[in-house]
Amino acid sequence: MEAGRPDTITAEKLKVIEANGATRVSVNPQTLNEEILQAVGRRHTVEQFYNAYEQARKTSLAVNIDLIAGLPGDNPTSFEETMKGVTALDSHNITVHTLYLKRAADYGEEDPTQFTKNAREAVEMVNISQRYCKQYGYHPYYLYRQKNTVGNLENVGYAKEGFESPYNIYMMDDLQPIYGAGANAVTKTISDGKVSRVCNTKFAYNYLKEKWK
Repeated sequence: MEAGRPDTITAEKLKVIEANGATRVSVNPQTLNEEILQAVGRRHTVEQFYNAYEQARKTSLAVNIDLIAGLPGDNPTSFEETMKGVTALDSHNITVHTLYLKRAADYGEEDPTQFTKNAREAVEMVNISQRYCKQYGYHPYYLYRQKNTVGNLENVGYAKEGFESPYNIYMMDDLQPIYGAGANAVTKTISDGKVSRVCNTKFAYNYLKEKWK
């Protein structure tokens, strides 16, 4: 279960998730640097992440932490501090994403060289994440790439022994269907090796009108 932004996670929601059959949850700080969170428009605070993580660990759910290497304003020194903080929590999984630029993003428009500068530092950040994950007993078990990632780097999932998520592997390798419920969710079906996708309408009010009329 993707728990979402730390400022939206509550003990009550976690209990509902746990009671309805989920076995793992993702709590995503992206970085433990308060200034960078504000700079990239994240509305949660580092303290809110720690509070959400603490609530999640009180359940039976395995907990994943998502990070992003290459965020604007971040640097290897700051990123290493984030890795120190995250590995100290001893979560079950850590996923290290590389910054992915959407087509509509205006990042780099004022300074076209910024993307290249950040790519070099992102490589160093990824190397730092590998070092810390290995040191604290996490091993990589799945990897995937997206277009327009800084430095053409990858996203890597790390897990403690026994806490690997088969779903992540099956999803990336298109080995199983995925059913999306809700506005803007995507359903993926697989038949005879052919993958088909159906996307629900983007806006919640249209989704409710179509599904519940």
